[in-house]
Amino acid sequence: MSAVDEGLAVMARVGRRARWVIWGCVALLCVLVGLVSLELPTFLLNHPQIAPLVPGSAEVRAALAAMPLTARGLLFVILLISAAPFLWALVEAAQIARLMAAGQGFSPALPRRLRRIGWALVLTLVSRPLAGMGLTAFVTYHLSQSVAIPRATTLSFSSDDLGFALIGIAVLALAAIARSIVALADDARGIV
Repeated sequence: MSAVDEGLAVMARVGRRARWVIWGCVALLCVLVGLVSLELPTFLLNHPQIAPLVPGSAEVRAALAAMPLTARGLLFVILLISAAPFLWALVEAAQIARLMAAGQGFSPALPRRLRRIGWALVLTLVSRPLAGMGLTAFVTYHLSQSVAIPRATTLSFSSDDLGFALIGIAVLALAAIARSIVALADDARGIV
C-alpha cells in the first residue's frame, strides 16, 4: 500500500468517526435547546442577559414554571435562533466528514463547505445578540404579566460572539487556501 493510499484510508477512517461525533453534537444542541425551553424555563434565570434583570425568587421561578406551551414554543424558537449558526456550522462540518469518509477530502466542495462554516461563525456576531434581546424582551414581558417585574429589552455583545466571529474569519481564510490547494491538485491531475 502506497503512502497516498494509506493517507486516504486514514482520512476515510477519521471522516467516518468525525461524522458520528458531529451529528451527536447537533443532537445534543437540539436536545439542550428543547429541554431548556420546553421543560426547564427556570434555567433561564442563569442567562447572563436575564440574571441582572430578574430576581431568582420563588415567585419568579413559579411564574416561569407555569409558562403555557405556546410561550414555551416561542422560547424554543428564540433559543433556536441563537443556536442556528452553530447548527449550520456543524451540519457543514458533517458534510466535510462525509467527503473525507468517501475519500474526497480535497474535492472542490471542501472550500465551499469551509466558507459556509466561516460565514456561520461570523453570523453569531449578529444572531446571538439579537436572540438575547428577544429573550430578555420575551421573558420580562411574560413575567410582568404575573409578577411585579418591569419589562425590559437589552442588547449586549459578548466577547464570546467576537471570538466566534474571529474564528469564522480564520475559517474563511482557510477556505481561500483550500480553494488554491484544490485548484493545484486539479492541475496536477490534469498533467498526470
